[in-house]
Amino acid sequence: MDTLIFRLKFRQLLLLRQISIEPSLNRAARSLNLSQPTASKLLQDMETDLEAQLFERHAHGLTPTGAGLVAIRHAEQILADLGRLRHDLQAVKRGLSGTVRIGAIGAALHDLVTPVLSDLAQSHPEINVTLQVTTSDDLMEMLQAGRIDLALGRPVEGVSPGLLMVEEMAPEPLHVVAGAQNPLLQGQTFTLETLSALRWIVPVRPSPMRKAVEAIFTMARLPLPEHPIEVSSILATIDLLAQSDMVSALPGSVCALFAGSGMVRILPVSLPDVIGPYFLMRMRERNMTPAVAHLARQLRERAIGLSDSAIQEV
Repeated sequence: MDTLIFRLKFRQLLLLRQISIEPSLNRAARSLNLSQPTASKLLQDMETDLEAQLFERHAHGLTPTGAGLVAIRHAEQILADLGRLRHDLQAVKRGLSGTVRIGAIGAALHDLVTPVLSDLAQSHPEINVTLQVTTSDDLMEMLQAGRIDLALGRPVEGVSPGLLMVEEMAPEPLHVVAGAQNPLLQGQTFTLETLSALRWIVPVRPSPMRKAVEAIFTMARLPLPEHPIEVSSILATIDLLAQSDMVSALPGSVCALFAGSGMVRILPVSLPDVIGPYFLMRMRERNMTPAVAHLARQLRERAIGLSDSAIQEV
């Protein structure tokens, strides 16, 4: 294994990644402009060097073994790092210092991420930033694959805590919201029980937000509202609220942003704190570049300003 780094070929890493996308050796080979015999030899040599069977062969294509899944994950990380090297070298040529790829849940944007990025654009215009906004599940997949450097969200099941560096950032209270012009809610007094009879917009499974909404109704000894519309996008949720008689539960920072713009209305319904804070996360084994370290430090300092208590690493 000491000589593995000298034996593995770049084309083998590309082939591994492509087979994970197209689980057929013929299709993967064509996508990489390789002949089928060449691709077969590259895969066979890789299995010999790694001393492990990476794929189960069958009539319909290839299925990765446990060792294959590990090899694919590391191939994706290596290729992501090589891509990062290319972008950083181009940045140096342009007089810039590097790139940072960050992912965040919607709740972290208004109070934390966008103010920090706005300041960064003024103070360090030489740093390129890519921001992905998605669910915690997607963030964990992107973080492990090396497609982002930092994630603002929550650890999810199936990811070993030992792989992550995790720092608490800020709380995320939930509020019940409706469209500002919702005719069903004019001049009424609300409880969670009365609202449960309405049509709800809920996050898709298995996101932490969906679990939080289900927990809120369970704690209130109420069934989850019937026939909810499941949505993965906060923007789509806001748009649906503004154009319908439905209600939803959203993070406080999101509610404040869109209530201030007159699109939604926060309803006076008390909800328990079931979702807790969100976190700044990165892969423990991956060293931070100066640009990544600087952005992480700015996020921490901004989060300290949002909280009454010091941030503790967990």
